[in-house]
Amino acid sequence: MKICVDTSVLLDVLKDEYPEYQAKLYNAISEGQKLLAPVVVYAELMPQFRGDTRLMGEFLQDHRIAIKELDLSSVQIAARRWMSYLKKKKVKCPRCGRVLPYRQHVLSDFFIGGFALSACDGILTRDRGIYRTYFKDLRNY
Repeated sequence: MKICVDTSVLLDVLKDEYPEYQAKLYNAISEGQKLLAPVVVYAELMPQFRGDTRLMGEFLQDHRIAIKELDLSSVQIAARRWMSYLKKKKVKCPRCGRVLPYRQHVLSDFFIGGFALSACDGILTRDRGIYRTYFKDLRNY
């Protein structure tokens, strides 16, 4: 089984927070699950290692997480759901009165969700709100 690992769970490990999500990750490792993450997760994780790619590579290897490129299918899924999100999230500018998009989440969440749907059997994440709403067909571990 292939499981997409979201950045939030890896941050939980690094910061030693949310032990229940750390346990889910370590259970997946001990069960021999194939753990994958899109390059977006790599980019989001990089600041935690202050740009030290060697150290980050060791962390990912120790946790048996393979970084994968985003394929066109993943990006297409992400784009469709991002557009759906943007249609629903609008705010009125207090100065000019124009209706503007409200971006509570960033596109990377949608790339991760698209990757999980396209390349994996589900996702391991703590941030379930965006996935629960815009990726209802995605299994959450």
